Amino acid sequence: MRPADRDRVIEISGEVWEGTDYLPDVFDQWASDPGASFQAAELEGTVVGVHRLRPIARHVMFYEGLRVASSHRRRGIARAMLQQAIGETRGLGFEQLRLYTGNPDARRLFSAEGFRLLTDCAVWTARRVEGGDPPRLPAPSDAPALAERLRGDPALAAYGGVVADWHATLDVDADLLGHMAERGLVRVGARGRGLALVRQRARRQLPVTFLAGSGVAVQDLLTGLRFEADSLDMGGVAVLAPVEHPAAEDLSEAGYDVSEREGHAYVYALDL
Repeated sequence: MRPADRDRVIEISGEVWEGTDYLPDVFDQWASDPGASFQAAELEGTVVGVHRLRPIARHVMFYEGLRVASSHRRRGIARAMLQQAIGETRGLGFEQLRLYTGNPDARRLFSAEGFRLLTDCAVWTARRVEGGDPPRLPAPSDAPALAERLRGDPALAAYGGVVADWHATLDVDADLLGHMAERGLVRVGARGRGLALVRQRARRQLPVTFLAGSGVAVQDLLTGLRFEADSLDMGGVAVLAPVEHPAAEDLSEAGYDVSEREGHAYVYALDL
């Protein structure tokens, strides 16, 4: 991509999320990634939109970074770009296209193109707490047992079977749990009866992208996460939990509240 085009993409991203868009931070990485397709849409020689396709599993493609310049919105550009991405994904032989969005206005576009909603997550937040022990980090060898327990947990269905992580909406199974445990991103409660997956490279809050379990065990886990946030000098914890999460009462009991300011996170999938 030409330097002028790069500047144009950064300009477009500055019009998103009140100037807090993450795209400028990842642009160079995305543009140089040989395993993904980072594409720009041009109109009369000017970049007016961008998006990215990235394989995240053997049969699953991830769609991210859809941006259209504010001066060119409501002209069908986003729809044309999405349709192009669907066609490319289908042509490459993938079976499903997934995406994550925090933009409620984009939901109409995705639904109109045949995507189904896997999960609608609200953001529950709690401030950090001093003085306690953080939750236990399981070993990768614990992953099969944790996955087996998850199969009977209604939280798995509430998440649509995937982790609500904007980096990649992967299936929550033994392979994912083992991989995340290797990186220290899994937290468990007493006897494994509560489970949380966290996202790395966080700054302000400890982000939880998947929460399973209920009752005292998960309440203790949620409290332990608040202790961990304090040990990491973060302001608190942010849990992405489906609107119909079975542990909603436990979140409240552990001192968490739904943050209307944070909005919602939506995960969609299109079967090809």
